[in-house]
Amino acid sequence: MNLFTKRFLVAAAILAVPALAPRSAQAQTTGLLPFRAKIGALLPSQNAARDAAGSVVPAAEVDIRIPRFLGADFVSIGIQSRSGDEGKLRVIPLTVSRTFQPPNPVGRVTGTPYFGVGAGAYFLDGRSALGSDNKVTVGGFAQVGYQLPSKFFVEAKYQLTAGKAAGLSANGLQLFVGRSF
Repeated sequence: MNLFTKRFLVAAAILAVPALAPRSAQAQTTGLLPFRAKIGALLPSQNAARDAAGSVVPAAEVDIRIPRFLGADFVSIGIQSRSGDEGKLRVIPLTVSRTFQPPNPVGRVTGTPYFGVGAGAYFLDGRSALGSDNKVTVGGFAQVGYQLPSKFFVEAKYQLTAGKAAGLSANGLQLFVGRSF
């Protein structure tokens, strides 16, 4: 190997290190204002919850970015609510989450997938044939998403809660479309 080839390989390695090093998720990049807004739906997994509130419960959520040295990326508050003739299901999650993103040197062109986990308090309000009930319980979620090359993203979460309100569980799949601000 000649001197030029050695220098070229060293220079290429130095330039490649930043591209290969893990970096914070683009899903966390929120621009001037440190939040993301999402709209979507909860698809309850429990038959009683689907009977009371329907198979699609409208949902909205706001993620507020926090410094990662606190152990999380976002504090989130949301609402999932729907009433029907048979009952009502309202869920207000207050959670913290951590997101991860594999390195993608061309992510600004192709977009980048991300994934994460979170936990927190879930405020449940339910009405069913069993009566009405309010409850605060703990829960968590796992999420996968895709940050588009713009400020828009799509996300799927599966939430699990420990308790029920009026026999209704808030467990289920959530599908969102969102934007970083």
